[in-house]
Amino acid sequence: MKSIAHVISTVFQPLLMPAYSILLLFAYTYFGAIYSHKFWQIITPVLFFSFIIPAVLITILYKLGIISDLSLKVRKERIYPYLITLISYTVMIIYYYRMNMPTWFMMIMASSVAIMIIAILITFIWKISAHMFGIGGLTGGAMAVCYFVERSNPYIMFMGLFILAGLIGTSRLILKRHTLSQVIAGFLLGFIVSFTFVWIGT
Repeated sequence: MKSIAHVISTVFQPLLMPAYSILLLFAYTYFGAIYSHKFWQIITPVLFFSFIIPAVLITILYKLGIISDLSLKVRKERIYPYLITLISYTVMIIYYYRMNMPTWFMMIMASSVAIMIIAILITFIWKISAHMFGIGGLTGGAMAVCYFVERSNPYIMFMGLFILAGLIGTSRLILKRHTLSQVIAGFLLGFIVSFTFVWIGT
């Protein structure tokens, strides 16, 4: 069970959630048809700024001994990785803004920054699940886009996302990285912020 939990936690780590969000847009919305000719222009920055740069810099922090574990088990050590991710996400938003992306798309990206800021503040006093605010943000953003932009109800996708959230949350509990309350709080943070931002953006 722990091996499966490790695989789930690795494949669906928070740094990859923005990339998964973009892929869902291309697969399930008109966005994919309109911007198919710009697929690599859109997917490359999100992989670079939300995954590669933070992952490399967090690894450097580990090598320097600033953080003791790459999974960030120690609550106080999460501040620096979160700040790195926040700055990298902000640069990514500027890039997309210069591409004149739709407002609701920009709000999805902005919600990631808002979630990170809130998570940083929470981390000063409590440990919240980054994995869960990652999948929560993905789920909330996807639902908001479908309801307010697409006016559609791809319930199979929604069911899949909630099942995935359950699997990720369970994996974090099995690995004893978080308590149930930290898992639930993480999901609700990501879901509410992302859903609200996209709603406002439409």
